[in-house]
Amino acid sequence: MAQVLTPTADERVTSERPGRGPIDWLGGWRTCLIGCTVFLLLAIAIRIFQQFTAWTIGIDSASRDFGLYYRSLFVAEVVGVTLATLMWWGSLVRRGRVAVNKEITHGEEVRRVAVFWGLVGTTCVILYIMASFWPNQDGSWHQTAVRDTALTPAHIPMFFLFFPLGITFTIGTYLYGRYWLPKVYGAEKGFPWSFFLLIAASVTEMAQVAMNEWGHSLWITEEIFAVPFHWPFVFYGWLAAGIFALWAETLVRLLQIEGEIEQEAAVPAEEVA
Repeated sequence: MAQVLTPTADERVTSERPGRGPIDWLGGWRTCLIGCTVFLLLAIAIRIFQQFTAWTIGIDSASRDFGLYYRSLFVAEVVGVTLATLMWWGSLVRRGRVAVNKEITHGEEVRRVAVFWGLVGTTCVILYIMASFWPNQDGSWHQTAVRDTALTPAHIPMFFLFFPLGITFTIGTYLYGRYWLPKVYGAEKGFPWSFFLLIAASVTEMAQVAMNEWGHSLWITEEIFAVPFHWPFVFYGWLAAGIFALWAETLVRLLQIEGEIEQEAAVPAEEVA
């Protein structure tokens, strides 16, 4: 009698939705593609807006046009990021409390690792934008156009959009790992040093904004990169290195999943023997 092979749960996850498997571009990797693209396009859009407005309506913060365009952008960023952050974190906690108690297949766990890596990749893009492009623009702007307020065309997207987004995504990524990857970041395993360093980096960067503005307003007005109140920015770079541990920690889990699958596949053969 011919033996009927029944697909395993892992095989059904992939076969039921063609092209949406754990590591397909529209499956687990979709988070990375969408997340990175959205924030890169957002940064590019703001940069194009600056190109046509910074030297015309972005110089005088007391002008009507500055208030209409740049101050409105500032308000939209603060309100938008605050609401989106609270809603996302709340959703992760609410759904995560249910998801953490459900048994999942190996394929589903692999998909979740891919989603987690997508969140880490999106966080990398945000951290790069907030710590590389915008600070360089900020330095060149304030060397040529002396600041008249903390709200400048360079500060508004850097300090009030991408810096807060760094905190949003570092903590959001931890919440996803905490509830959707409990075998790596479950509550019983304690708070991981990797996320402690990464979250501390984003919080340090945001807190440094206040010291930076105080220093430039009351101490050294010229934008010199080596001034003492810029030194804490270096700590941000060191702390952010914790992000590399996230890939290593989840890679170890992927190797464990591979071993578990091989072990389960060997069990029927032993029973037949």
